Amino acid sequence: MGCCCLTGRAFSRRAWLLASLLPSCARRAPLPIYNSVPPFTLTNQAGMAFDGALLKGSPWLASFFFASCNGPCPRMNTALFQVQERTYGYKNLKIVSFTVDPEHDTPEVLAAYAKRYKADPARWQLLTGERGTISALARDAFLVGALDTAQSHSTRVMLVDGRSRVRGHFPVNEKEEVDSLLAGIQAVYEEGH
Repeated sequence: MGCCCLTGRAFSRRAWLLASLLPSCARRAPLPIYNSVPPFTLTNQAGMAFDGALLKGSPWLASFFFASCNGPCPRMNTALFQVQERTYGYKNLKIVSFTVDPEHDTPEVLAAYAKRYKADPARWQLLTGERGTISALARDAFLVGALDTAQSHSTRVMLVDGRSRVRGHFPVNEKEEVDSLLAGIQAVYEEGH
């Protein structure tokens, strides 16, 4: 793989102009591809069936949480609200949060939780359903481990591209980490998602 930079001591005016029009040598490497997310159907905070196929074609973010969490979930969902607010310019970007406590997190509980975190229902879905389905997604698709209990789940946000491929796992506890997630989103959009 060659460098896009021209080297040498003296540039002709034409060579300098050509070099200034070439893409930058500092292009970032593409994000890795970790896995693919299979089709799924769960229930959203409005009590409606949510077909994961609706996410195809556009990047989206995935997270795992539970509504009664007093630990990292509030911090993670506050960060997701900030991401929601900072990404309105990214066409069709969605946020999907899967409860790890489906026995308690009914659509009504999720609706109240969504309201507390100002989740835009056009962009942010909170999903519940069969524990086995959610656990299989966590373990087999997102590669963040099985859900043995409601208290054990990943606190990272996963970036999924428009072809349902997991492209990154991002912590979002600090501003710099949120900025890293935003850079990942931008990178997926620059790839043509």
